[in-house]
Amino acid sequence: MKIRRLVSLTALISFVFLSLTGIMLFFSPQGRVAYWSGWRMFGLSKEQYGYVHTTFMVLFVVAGIWHIVLNWKPIVNYLKDRTKKVKVFTPEFTVAIALCALFLVGTLAGFFPFQQFLNVGDDIKDYWEATSGSPPWGHAELSPLDRFCRGMEDFERLEYQRLVTIDCVEALAALRDAGIEVEDESQQLLDIARANSTTPQAVAEIVLSVARPRDPEIDETDLREQPGPFVVPYSGLGRITLREYAEKYGADLEEALSIPRGLGIQLDPDKNLRDEAERLGTDPEGIILWLNEGATADAG
Repeated sequence: MKIRRLVSLTALISFVFLSLTGIMLFFSPQGRVAYWSGWRMFGLSKEQYGYVHTTFMVLFVVAGIWHIVLNWKPIVNYLKDRTKKVKVFTPEFTVAIALCALFLVGTLAGFFPFQQFLNVGDDIKDYWEATSGSPPWGHAELSPLDRFCRGMEDFERLEYQRLVTIDCVEALAALRDAGIEVEDESQQLLDIARANSTTPQAVAEIVLSVARPRDPEIDETDLREQPGPFVVPYSGLGRITLREYAEKYGADLEEALSIPRGLGIQLDPDKNLRDEAERLGTDPEGIILWLNEGATADAG
C-alpha cells in the first residue's frame, strides 16, 4: 500500500465530506427550529450534520498534515524563485495570502459580496422558521410535559396570540387519545417524540389543542412586571420593527425614536428589532429597556 496515495485520497474524501456537510449546515435552519420541527435533509438531522462535519474536520487536518510532511520537497519548490533560492513571498504565495486576507477581512467587515452571501444564509434560516415554526422558548423540547404546560402560561404560543393555560392531565389524555405513548407528565417532549417517531412540535400541537385562553379580564401586559411605559412582551419582539411595535402596543413612535437619539443611538423604525439589537450589541428586549430607562429619566 502506498502511503502517499492513501493520505492524498483520505484528504480528498474528507474534503468532499467537509464541503457537503458545510453546505448542508449553511442551508439548515437555526438549531432551535431544527430540533423543534425535527428538520432533516437527505435523512440526516442538523445535529448529525454537525457531528459529521466536526469528525471529518479532524480527519482532514490529520491527513493534511501528513500530506504536507510527505510532500515537503514539492511544497518547498513552490517557494523557490528562478535562481532556485527559497523565497517566502513568491508571486503565487503573495497572491494566495492576499486572497485569503480578502476573504477574512471581507467577511469580518461585511464587505460586498461577503455580507450579501451571509445575508442569504440568514434569509434561508428565516424561511425555515416561518414555514416550520419555532419553539416558544429555547430548547422547549427538553422540557418535561408538566413544565411545558406550566411554561405556556407565561409565553405567547405565537405572535399576536393570547396567553393560554393548559391542564397537564388534559394534555396527557389528549396525547394518549391521539395514539401517542407517554409515560407520565415528567417525560420530556423530546423523549415522547422519539418514542413515537414524531417531532416535539407535533407533540406540542396536540398538547396545545387543549389550551384555554387566559381570563380575558386580565390584561396580558400586566402578567409581567413592566419596568416602564414601554411593554416588554414575552416573545415575538425580535421579528417586528419598532414601527410595528408602536402600533401593536400603543407606544408613541416619535418618543421611542427620540429617547435613544438623546443617548446618541439611531434606531431605524423599519428594521426588525433583532437586527437593530445585533447592530447595537444588545438584544431586542435590551432596546425596550433603554426606552423605559430613558422615559423614566425624563419623567424624573
